[in-house]
Amino acid sequence: MMKLNIRIIIRLSLLFITILIAIFYFFAKGVVIEISPSSAAANAEIKLESGLGFKAGNRFIFFPGKKILQVQSPGFYSESHEIFVDSSSNTQLIELTKKPGKVSLDFESEIDIRIFVDGKESFPISGFHLIEAGNRLIEVRNPLYLPFAEVISVNGMDQIQTFNFKLIPNSGTLNVATSPSGAEIYKDEIYLGKTPLQLDLPVGLNKLTFKINGYEDFVLLENIDLGKLKSIEPIQLSLLPGKLRVESIPENSKIMIDDTFKGFTPLEIFLEPEISHALSISAEGYLTKIKEITVDTKSNSSVLIELDKEYGNVSIDSNILSDIYIEDTLLGKTPFNGPLHAVNQTIYVKQKNYRTYTSSIKPNSSFDIQVFASLISEEEARFNESPSEYSTKANHTMKLLKPSMIEMGAKRSEIGQRANETIRRVKLTKPFYLSIHEVTNLQYSQFKNNHLKPETKENHPVVNISWNEAAIYCNWLSSQEGFTNFYKVVNGNVIGMNFDSNGYRLPTESEWSWTARSEDKKNVYLKYPWGNSMPIPKSFANFADESSKTKLSLYISNYSDSFEKTAPVGSFTPNKKGIFDLGGNVSEYVNDFYSIQPDSQEIYVNFLGPRTGNSHVIKGSNWQSASNTQLRYAYRDKLSEGNEITGFRIARWLIGIKNEE
Repeated sequence: MMKLNIRIIIRLSLLFITILIAIFYFFAKGVVIEISPSSAAANAEIKLESGLGFKAGNRFIFFPGKKILQVQSPGFYSESHEIFVDSSSNTQLIELTKKPGKVSLDFESEIDIRIFVDGKESFPISGFHLIEAGNRLIEVRNPLYLPFAEVISVNGMDQIQTFNFKLIPNSGTLNVATSPSGAEIYKDEIYLGKTPLQLDLPVGLNKLTFKINGYEDFVLLENIDLGKLKSIEPIQLSLLPGKLRVESIPENSKIMIDDTFKGFTPLEIFLEPEISHALSISAEGYLTKIKEITVDTKSNSSVLIELDKEYGNVSIDSNILSDIYIEDTLLGKTPFNGPLHAVNQTIYVKQKNYRTYTSSIKPNSSFDIQVFASLISEEEARFNESPSEYSTKANHTMKLLKPSMIEMGAKRSEIGQRANETIRRVKLTKPFYLSIHEVTNLQYSQFKNNHLKPETKENHPVVNISWNEAAIYCNWLSSQEGFTNFYKVVNGNVIGMNFDSNGYRLPTESEWSWTARSEDKKNVYLKYPWGNSMPIPKSFANFADESSKTKLSLYISNYSDSFEKTAPVGSFTPNKKGIFDLGGNVSEYVNDFYSIQPDSQEIYVNFLGPRTGNSHVIKGSNWQSASNTQLRYAYRDKLSEGNEITGFRIARWLIGIKNEE
């Protein structure tokens, strides 16, 4: 019974093995591995490092997938090669790289030579140069031999090869001696030995330097002929002169020896020994000193000379009380009178909010120096430096204005006066640029590409925009020209203002009022754009004329300006400051929030209006204006969302308001 069980187990095992073999041969793939070059194939050894398979003759039997083979052959670098076996795999080519050859290069020369293989310097290892197989350019460089270059064929594969070459000399021999002997010889800063010496030197002109302690260096220029021996007379070396080290207080003082300039301290000087020399030391701002000095060749001498400062009297004054600085050091306040060091120095006279006065002086003990600093405000200085007009990138013409006092509002006795036109006196100190025209549709369209429509007139003032949109336009233009944004904007809404900014903005109400009303005469302000009384001059500005009587309930009788609605900017005569359309055409947004304040006799400096509000002030009459009230410069109203009769113009300070705080 036991024998029967054993037979069954053996038969089942054989059956299982037969099935496994069948499965292997069904799925396995035979791959031929070819080795290149042929010299490597003969002795190549292939090992399977990763994956399932076995070798069968010159083939490998693999299951499909990634395999890693290790291939090696004598004289070649071992290669780790990855293959991927699939249904299309038949042959895999593995190319081995030859190892370098061991090359002996014999040039029959005992002189150091530099050997280059394919342009790269080669150094022997254990007497051999390791050179990659193939044709290689061998070059030899040594100034004593003619240039050598030859191509050799290197077998590689660790094979030893010997190549013999003969170099052709390009040198001659020179016998040199010095008195005294023992001088060190240098060629191109390379030490060659000590005299007396026989030198092998390159053909042609050679420069040799001889050095020995206590003597001056000697330079020899000598021509060498090919293959010839040349002897010269012993070179007589000259003793060094006596050495003197000169130091001074201050350093960098001028040294004169026997009326001959030698340099600046600290300095080592070689002088003729055992005789007296006149040593003169001088420096700017110091009194000159002269000293007799003697040196010898056996020892080094030194001398330290301290100079006395020279002073000159200087007085400094200014038009306003100011700080005086010399370089970065505070000297005091104006006026100043006292001695200063007699050196070139820069004086700075400084006061806050004023342009610093700078002057270069050199005090002198022989005469007094007087300096008067006329300081001007930074604002005035910037005004003087700035162009009177310039054009923006959006083609606005900006005019520079220097404002003064303005009385805003109107007296209650004035015909047409409104309750919101309260009296306020404002002193304006900040020069500013103002666009001579209102912003046009074309200029605004550079900011909003979709603004222009077929019915939109390019050179007419832009209307129907909000104060917020006008402010954002100013910020856009500031960004175009590299100025700091004036308006603080979050999510498309203005939430604040940077009064220290020099970027574009809307003019303040006081700036607008001064530009329109001030005649630059004491206490003389215009009531109307044309003057202080009726009637309106013919075609003076774009108001509600006879052409509007069919559209407007109020118009100016017997007046015509040739425009039914808005006119192209600049269609009428500018005011005396060169600004157009401050009356008529469109009313204009200004920067100020709208409010009504009581009359005041206080003088406000650079008044900016309230910091918050629900709407903004608009100034100036427009093409719908006809009443005495609206035609006046003092007229003011409020608006935020825009309409067909309101536009804006732009302004910017040279220096922001916060600078004077």
